[in-house]
Amino acid sequence: MQELLDLIRTNPWPFAAGLIAVVVAILAENFGSARRDGASGGDFPDFGSWDSSDCGGD
Repeated sequence: MQELLDLIRTNPWPFAAGLIAVVVAILAENFGSARRDGASGGDFPDFGSWDSSDCGGD
């Protein structure tokens, strides 16, 4: 663990760039498609809605 922290301390740019890319992707998913089509959700399905008994099975 100490070796990893030393690596990040000596060259933080790749790790910071990866973190920024993840944050931008989350923001784009949350806000980008809502502005495009007026919907309140993103492109990914709402997995919380699978709680109902109507799962499209049998």
